[in-house]
Amino acid sequence: MNLKKVRKLLHERCAISAVISNVILAGAVITVSFVVLFWAQYRSSAYNEQYSEAVNADIAKLKERLAFEYVFYDKANLTVYLLNCGTIDNVTVQTVYIYFSSNGTLVKVFSSPTLKQFNDAQIADQDLDEGEEGYFVLSPLSLETGVSYSVRVITGRGSKFDYTFIA
Repeated sequence: MNLKKVRKLLHERCAISAVISNVILAGAVITVSFVVLFWAQYRSSAYNEQYSEAVNADIAKLKERLAFEYVFYDKANLTVYLLNCGTIDNVTVQTVYIYFSSNGTLVKVFSSPTLKQFNDAQIADQDLDEGEEGYFVLSPLSLETGVSYSVRVITGRGSKFDYTFIA
C-alpha cells in the first residue's frame, strides 16, 4: 500500500468511527458474557449447596431410630420410655400424639415434652444421642382402662415412630 492511501484512510472519519464502534460493541459483548458466566457459576453453586443440605437432612432423618422400651399409664399420667437405637445424635421429641388404635381418633396432642434421664434429672440438651435412653411424662391425660391406644412420636427432623398399648 502506498503512503497516500494510508494517509487518506487515517483522515477519513467514517472508517475510524466504524472500527471504534466495532471495538466498543465487541468489548460490551465480552463483558456481558463474563457477567452471565459468573452469575451462572454462582447460581449453580448455590443450587448445589441447597441440594447437598437437603440430601444430608434426608439422610439424617433416615438414620433416626427410636425404640419404645416401655409405656406406662397410671390413671393420670402416661410415661413413655425411649431409646435412641439409631446411628445419629441429637434426636429431639417435637410432638406426641395419643389416639385410639381402633379408629385413629385423636385423643390429645403434646408439644415438646420434657425429656428426663432415669434418675429423674432433666436431660440438659433435650435430645437423645446415639444409644441414650430417656423418658417423658404426658399429663394430665384421662384414658379408658382396657382400651387400646397408640402413641406417635414426631422428632425434630420429622421422623414418625408409633407404639400401641392398652391403658
